Amino acid sequence: MDPEFWDRVDQFYEDAEHRIYTDAWCEEMQAQALANFDLNMVHFASLDHGEFDAALQRAVTSQRGMVEVTDLTKWDGVAGLYVIVLDEYRQAYVGAADASVGILKRIKQHWTGTKPLDRLIWGDPQTSIISIDSFRALDTTRIFALKTSRSFATENPLLEQFPPDFMINRIRGGRDVAKLASIVGVDQVIKRREFSARDEGSS
Repeated sequence: MDPEFWDRVDQFYEDAEHRIYTDAWCEEMQAQALANFDLNMVHFASLDHGEFDAALQRAVTSQRGMVEVTDLTKWDGVAGLYVIVLDEYRQAYVGAADASVGILKRIKQHWTGTKPLDRLIWGDPQTSIISIDSFRALDTTRIFALKTSRSFATENPLLEQFPPDFMINRIRGGRDVAKLASIVGVDQVIKRREFSARDEGSS
């Protein structure tokens, strides 16, 4: 839809339809993704677990009716908010699901989804947050959930309860985030990781 952009990225593709990336592009993207992975891992290791848990508890208790999930099957077809907790990395992810998908299925999609190489980096490698879809079920140590038909309306307020260092969401919440991005630009809805000089020096 943007001829100038199409021509500008033509060098990265082997075919005229822009379906097959060049080997050189793939190698460069792999190197950037690995560098970004290292930055994120150093950042995670620098975080205090006590501070993370305190922030998590404040966020969870801010939502009346949110409970810790002990049997995920009970959330099959249930609309609501959920928080995936990755204690080893001191990170949390806030998500929303409607009744057509349900919290159980949505969480399983995170566990089984695979990010394509061209989506591992969101923004640029110096600020990109690792996708929740890069983690698996065994990385998840706790799950909290809230049954509500207003899940998308309350997703962003819950997300904003967390300090940025402890959040793994790559984009602001809400059903209309794509529409907002088309109006104000993708850069305004992307969440970036502000790595410290220590993080960068250790990578």
